[in-house]
Amino acid sequence: MGNIEIKIRRLGPVRDSDIVLKPFMIFTGESGTGKSYTALLVHYIYRVLCNTIDIRDFFDYIGASFDRHKEQLTDDEGFLFEFTLQQFEEWISSASIRYVSTSIGNFSFNGDVSVKFHELPDTYRFYYKKEVVEVGGEMKYYDTIVINKDINMRLPYRSQGWSSLPYAALWELYLKTAYDIKQDSTFLLPPSRGGLVCLNDTGRGDFNNSSAGMYKEFINDFGQLKSLAPKDGIKSEEYSILSHDLINGKINIRENELFYEQEFGEIPITASAASIKELAPFAVMLQKGLVERYSITFEEPETNLHPELQIKSADIMASLLRKGCRLLVTTHSDYFLRRINDLIRLDLLKSKVHDKEYIEFCNNHHYSPSLTIPQEIIGAYFFKRTSYSDTEIMSQNAGDGIPFDTFRSVLQNQLTDSSYIYDKICEINETADQ
Repeated sequence: MGNIEIKIRRLGPVRDSDIVLKPFMIFTGESGTGKSYTALLVHYIYRVLCNTIDIRDFFDYIGASFDRHKEQLTDDEGFLFEFTLQQFEEWISSASIRYVSTSIGNFSFNGDVSVKFHELPDTYRFYYKKEVVEVGGEMKYYDTIVINKDINMRLPYRSQGWSSLPYAALWELYLKTAYDIKQDSTFLLPPSRGGLVCLNDTGRGDFNNSSAGMYKEFINDFGQLKSLAPKDGIKSEEYSILSHDLINGKINIRENELFYEQEFGEIPITASAASIKELAPFAVMLQKGLVERYSITFEEPETNLHPELQIKSADIMASLLRKGCRLLVTTHSDYFLRRINDLIRLDLLKSKVHDKEYIEFCNNHHYSPSLTIPQEIIGAYFFKRTSYSDTEIMSQNAGDGIPFDTFRSVLQNQLTDSSYIYDKICEINETADQ
């Protein structure tokens, strides 16, 4: 299987850096180094991969219309249309910059990136054939479209008004198959989302007219999530962790508003703790059993969480990754990252010892044997400031755990400075006692 690579020549403060999409991506580094810009860039790539509506923009851009191409055929089968991978890569590279610009509400924002889809053919041809299929003893007719004589899609025979939609749906299916993507939507959890969770319908409508596109997207996505029916079945392990350990309750939805319920009663979400507000959208996904359908961009999941709860949030993500979820996280949390490292190393340990020894180790040291993270699914990137205004993205080897460069230097400096203060006080006390 190939990979999807983003080459960044210029994006905000980021210069001359490359990243590769992975199921679990972790961005660390100081504030103001371009983590959020890059997260939005990756989020848009997943929007295109997971969403027919976004991918349709490409086919509209190159003027592809199934209805028009079919009308030009003189037989019941034949060639419809073709495009090149280079056309698609050039379009998505430009469109991703426009998306970041809209998301941050800065329409003069510009950048220079190149998105590469490796190990795919250079050219894609769509073909048409009239197909007759027996269904329940009846012969049914279909308009069938095939891409590169490989993957096909059936449409109702002689239906019209499709425009570019069939091409977009088939190309989306082709990319998902090529890169093993199972999600059918994306969800952006932006910074400072807690306040938006508390808005009523009027407030959400007013905010939707603002220029900050990422918050519009969040409000729209959350609105759709609230309206979706829960998935039937037993509550998941990660939901149990969230309800019992992380928020110690559950989120209720009535008349499109949120309420926080604990054993002793229920309160409006506006009266709940800041950590509950920040986690509410994620909690609703888990309660409804719908997390696996989304590729999630999660900005600073540790916000307003006690260190112990930051660790629990890492456990939830490990459980979701085991189910095939895709997550991108930006973080400043030493506690969160240490737990991620523990779960990476635990997966390595699992491969090096017998099952009995592994289970015994987990029981003795309070780890869940199933909560591990394979290093091969991780894309860890450290945003390193190289000058006052420039940043370089450093790829980190997750084999022995993700190095937390900024945390280590801050801790070392703090310990050094603290020792100076302690030594000075001791010196003064000794002088006073003489």
